[in-house]
Amino acid sequence: MTPKVYLRANLALVAIFSFLTFSCKPGDDNGKAPSERQTAMEAYWSGDWQGPMGIQVQNDPYSGAPMMYLGGKPLYTTGVNCYNLFVQCHEADKMNTDLMRKTVDELVREQVPIVRFSGSPFYAKQFTYYLDQKEKYLGNLDKLASWCDEAHIALIPSVFWNISSVTDYYGEEAKAWGNTESKTYAHMLAYTEDVVNVLKKHKSVVMWEFGNEFNLAADISNAGYPDIPARAVETAYKGFAEKVASLDPEGRCIATGNSIMRNAQYHLMTQNNWNTDSFEEYKKITEVMTPRPMTGMSEHIYEDARTFSDLGEVKRSEQVRLAKKAAAELGKVYYVGEFTGPATAKGDSLTVRRHYISYFAQRVQISLIWNYALRGDIEWSFKADSPYGRMAFNLMREYNGHFDTLAQ
Repeated sequence: MTPKVYLRANLALVAIFSFLTFSCKPGDDNGKAPSERQTAMEAYWSGDWQGPMGIQVQNDPYSGAPMMYLGGKPLYTTGVNCYNLFVQCHEADKMNTDLMRKTVDELVREQVPIVRFSGSPFYAKQFTYYLDQKEKYLGNLDKLASWCDEAHIALIPSVFWNISSVTDYYGEEAKAWGNTESKTYAHMLAYTEDVVNVLKKHKSVVMWEFGNEFNLAADISNAGYPDIPARAVETAYKGFAEKVASLDPEGRCIATGNSIMRNAQYHLMTQNNWNTDSFEEYKKITEVMTPRPMTGMSEHIYEDARTFSDLGEVKRSEQVRLAKKAAAELGKVYYVGEFTGPATAKGDSLTVRRHYISYFAQRVQISLIWNYALRGDIEWSFKADSPYGRMAFNLMREYNGHFDTLAQ
């Protein structure tokens, strides 16, 4: 296909999608009372909402599938990752909050409704900020959530972003995550308790996430990486989720932070080889890596396709449909914790738009683009005032307008 034909085809797809979306949008005369026309975010941030804080997982009354509810309504929204929203306090601001404040202000200006961020140090040596200056460290986290309460920005703290930072700090092997007698596991429980106790009173905190892409570290010692069995990941996830559930009276959704499963993730666990998994095997390994009481199944999507041994290669929209099917059958809600980014989109707005089209078409309830950073200094990140940033935020706002129609 020539570039001109390719461009015309994609523009036609966008035009058809936009026509169908807006032609189906409810009008002001649809007979619903104003409160019934509220989106989930509007209902949640309304002063009238007296229900539980955060995302609640309930079965849809029509399909019976688990769904995310916020403010008593099905939640459909898209936002951004902002990895260093909190950690820039110690990484770049000498334990102060000026950069964090500026970041929140910019998120408000860009009308960002929901943000995923790192809730812990990236490097082992940085844990001294938490251990030696705990009151200041946790106070900064508390301040962030307070500002977002006021700004009506929903937060997803991803508590253990870099799993190796904890084991490195304690000089333990990577598989110590699966050893309930290890220093790593004890630290996980203690740090989780501190973070949850600080954040659980804040309305802005809508979900708890273990960390970032722990599944990708599992069972790849045959490729020269540290030994982390899938069952060790399961043990860590289960311990984290049980600790959070015991501390959070609101019963917010608890999720993994996983990337999309490797094509061979199940075979790596069971046979130590890279043979491609079937869809049923994909579902089985997803269940291992989303143990109860976790209710949130995360995937990060950058590539256009994945492969199943029984279904062949499937494109993004079909992969998302299958992932949602697997999640529902496992009693979990599905969301896209990361997608695309400047390095994979390569400045092409149509690449980003096609992601949004897929997530809208498949009714993905949360999708978060990678990655906004105040100074654009994080891997694959964008600044708000850059060409890519302006494009990304404009598309986010546009598609939030589309998503708002789904639950009204």
